[in-house]
Amino acid sequence: MKTFLIRGVPEALQQDGWWLNAPPPQPPARTAARGATQPPVWRAGLLLALIALGDLLVWQVAPGLSLAVFGAALVLAAILAVEVTLSLRAQGQIAAGLTLALCPLVELVQPLSLLIAVLGISAILVLIAGLRRGQLALGMLRLWPCGARQGFADLRQGVGGRGDRDVSGSIGRAVLGWLMPVAMGLVFVWLLLIANPIAEQWLERFWDSDLKMPDPGRMIFWLCLAPVIWTALSIAQMRERLAAAPRLAKAGPAPIGLINPASVSRALVLFNAVFAVQTGLDVVYLYGGVGLPEGITYAEYAHRGAYPLVVTGLLAGGFALLSRRWVQGSYMLRVLLMLFVAQNVALVISSLVRLELYIEVYGLTRLRMAAAIWMGLTASGLALILWQVWQGRDNHWLVLRGGALTAAVVYVCAFISFDAAIARYNLGHDVTPDRYYLCNLGDAAKPVIAAHDRNLCATRQMRIVAPDDWREWGFRNWRARTSLAALDTGNRP
Repeated sequence: MKTFLIRGVPEALQQDGWWLNAPPPQPPARTAARGATQPPVWRAGLLLALIALGDLLVWQVAPGLSLAVFGAALVLAAILAVEVTLSLRAQGQIAAGLTLALCPLVELVQPLSLLIAVLGISAILVLIAGLRRGQLALGMLRLWPCGARQGFADLRQGVGGRGDRDVSGSIGRAVLGWLMPVAMGLVFVWLLLIANPIAEQWLERFWDSDLKMPDPGRMIFWLCLAPVIWTALSIAQMRERLAAAPRLAKAGPAPIGLINPASVSRALVLFNAVFAVQTGLDVVYLYGGVGLPEGITYAEYAHRGAYPLVVTGLLAGGFALLSRRWVQGSYMLRVLLMLFVAQNVALVISSLVRLELYIEVYGLTRLRMAAAIWMGLTASGLALILWQVWQGRDNHWLVLRGGALTAAVVYVCAFISFDAAIARYNLGHDVTPDRYYLCNLGDAAKPVIAAHDRNLCATRQMRIVAPDDWREWGFRNWRARTSLAALDTGNRP
């Protein structure tokens, strides 16, 4: 082979060319699959600590203050797990959000307060993961499914699903590291027991004692807590999946569906005609003072129309949202849609009037109060749709404001003692008495009943049991007990 020489290179460099024969760089080691990175050992320890804390706070304890404490501990553990220093602004937002989410639980543990707490903690975890506000709703929907998948991936990684070629996973290495010492140690123990009768007697006493094994239900509770806690501890690893954009639909001409320009225009004409009949009947019989036909009472008229009209208003609102795109280019269709929505607002208001007439005769109940709240929300939502069509706003504008209004109303409802309001109204108005219903209301109604007539209910029904454990404490229960005790003290001679 002919040698190629470059003139002018110093002789020292010609002799010092060993670095030209260095071996080629080795390819990087194969990394673990996405979402299956090896979790640090301290996270497993934190998982066990939180399971123990959940067992201490929640297991076989009536729901109370302990749920709020555990929720706060879960968020604190998530902050520690991200291993990133949060800004003061982010810390303030998390603290404010956690307070708003857990205050309803402190007031009273009920399905509504539990729902608020779960949604609030989910939103906080998504914010801790680093998602922006625009990604909040999508991240909350993906949080717990992604958490379950992350838990399975980490578990498979830990037991040796992926990793080194010889022995994969920390748990697999730990098993092989302890298998020989434990096996040989048991053999030695067995031999020593044979040779030592005193040690053999100790072992027999140990096995004869009553060993308290964990309750199977308690172990199932631990297994249910584990994925919830691991989701909070793995929030940083799930950030990419939580923030991933949704898949777009395939491009192409949109097929003609049930809602199209022709069907929308015909539906608006037909719906307005049908609703005009109902609106006219309400004007004549509900507001005009015209007597009802024979055999129909105002109570029956009010009861029959209250709830169906709410469903009608919700369906009308949904139709208005779906048909919105088809009426933008036509002034006449916009006018018909606004007239249709306005008639629905009037019908929901008339349903509130009907419900009021019925309550004046038969009194308040939980279902009637809930119906009144949802009727008000439905009327407000329809009014927002009316303003949206008038101003030409998009559906995102409507969903954002309608969702904020609904969330605010639901959140406030978590702090309202409806049982006390029902007892106060029914005892303060001339309604058909329902003694059984009143006496079976919650603890919040008992001070109201005692202030009106202590003998209305049986003595056992007027007792408010104080929690024996601080974990079961609730603010509303404490407030009712304090009010009832004050009444008892004032009535004593």
